[in-house]
Amino acid sequence: MLVPSVAKRQVEETVRADGHPTMDYFALQQALGADLMDYTALEANASPALVRLARRAGRDTALAAYAYSRRRDYDVIYSNGENVSIPLAFLLKGVRVRPLHVLIGHRVTPKKKRLFFKALHPQMDALFLYASPQVDFAKTELGIPAHKLHLIPFHADDRFYRPLLPSADVPPNLICSAGLEWRDYPTLIEAVTGMDVTVKLGASSPWSKHQNETENRVLPPNVTAQRYEYGELRQLYADSKFVVVPLYENDFQAGITTILEGMAMGKAVITTRTAGQVDTIREGENGLYVAPGDVEGWRKAITFLLKNPQEAERMGAQGRRDIETRMSLEKWVERIANVIREMDRERLRKAA
Repeated sequence: MLVPSVAKRQVEETVRADGHPTMDYFALQQALGADLMDYTALEANASPALVRLARRAGRDTALAAYAYSRRRDYDVIYSNGENVSIPLAFLLKGVRVRPLHVLIGHRVTPKKKRLFFKALHPQMDALFLYASPQVDFAKTELGIPAHKLHLIPFHADDRFYRPLLPSADVPPNLICSAGLEWRDYPTLIEAVTGMDVTVKLGASSPWSKHQNETENRVLPPNVTAQRYEYGELRQLYADSKFVVVPLYENDFQAGITTILEGMAMGKAVITTRTAGQVDTIREGENGLYVAPGDVEGWRKAITFLLKNPQEAERMGAQGRRDIETRMSLEKWVERIANVIREMDRERLRKAA
């Protein structure tokens, strides 16, 4: 398993103490009995010359080179993102006998990736994609065979994110949002200015490169923005009437982590209906959609759920059921592990 980051190896006690969600790569590693390679592998091992050379192109390329150097040790290599999968596929291109190569494709549509996927998908045996527009694009524009493409929902750790009692002295009409990736906080802020609602924004992300548009901005008195630790964010969800996820137009599952965490907490979710955000929220069943940049639409949706708390409660309960039945961390692990196991069985059958 290739994880293009520094894996959080010191959180096991915190997870057991209910202070941190389970990291998905550890859950999948345990299910598969896999080795895990992250950036620390580049330091902890005597690096081959190829890896040292690849480091000039960055740690992701070096991690791909390290996996390539150990390709004979494994039947399957799983990578957690295109930034590692693309250079690994390039290296595997000249290999006659190679391990199966399985990857998560977070977003395959950017122009800078298209040529790589078109040229290298023969060295990719299974791609897990989180949004139906990404699957459609991979088939029609990239020419990737349908049997390699697997549309799967993203996940939330439903044992950590679960319905909880609100804190004492919660502000009236409290709602919240979180994250930075493609977040259209300016539209949300304009929409709630002057409304009888308290808005708390967890405007931070450990991995997003997007600008925090709440910084250096004069916020209205009913809006605050700060970073929340996992336990604090979970309690914020519990304290909120519902969760809001404003997005800029995009073609992948931006905002999905916050959406699913809110649903797992039993909260209705209002989000922007973008080209990519169409697979999770079902209008009027587990949440509501607003058009991109629609200030008045946000006011109407927020006002509707505040004035109809029974509707917010009903949608939140359905969202929790959706997580438990289709989008839990356990379901995510099961889907990926099952595909990998079946591919490996097929490989063995062909070799027999």
